[in-house]
Amino acid sequence: MGTLEISHDILIAGSDFASCQQQVKRFFARTMLIHYDEVLISENEALSGTGKSFRARMAAGLSANQKVVGEFLENLKDEGYVALDDLLSLEKGYLSKTLHTIAHLQDGFIGIDSRFYNLVEDSHGVSRHLQQKIAATPASYWILKVTGRIASTGEDPLDALRTFEGRGKSRD
Repeated sequence: MGTLEISHDILIAGSDFASCQQQVKRFFARTMLIHYDEVLISENEALSGTGKSFRARMAAGLSANQKVVGEFLENLKDEGYVALDDLLSLEKGYLSKTLHTIAHLQDGFIGIDSRFYNLVEDSHGVSRHLQQKIAATPASYWILKVTGRIASTGEDPLDALRTFEGRGKSRD
């Protein structure tokens, strides 16, 4: 048993670090999609839209999400699911969960595999419209580094993320 830590970069709209931090903590406290025992937000790793590396960090986060999707797609291909029609024979289990995770990364539901999450648009991407808004008012946007901690309850630390055992909630 131990502690599992998962990190996300979260794009958020706000005037300063404190207001953005509050929004992100509220989001993680309310979402049913992911639950952490502790949510840490590093002020030292927070980056305002006026920061020199803001766009590069956003691009790196978007790329990291695409890499995760690509790895999951490769996993499905390795198991013989190459064409859409192949999915008709997909049985419940690890591979169906893989497909489910791909769908979440494409449709905007945050999960443990989300490397970058756009809380402004509830998305794993950033629309052209939002990119224009960020360019026009960069001081109104931030990227916060969030680390979620979960105390492992068994041999596999991911088990603590797969269910809400003892927490009275059900998982998607």
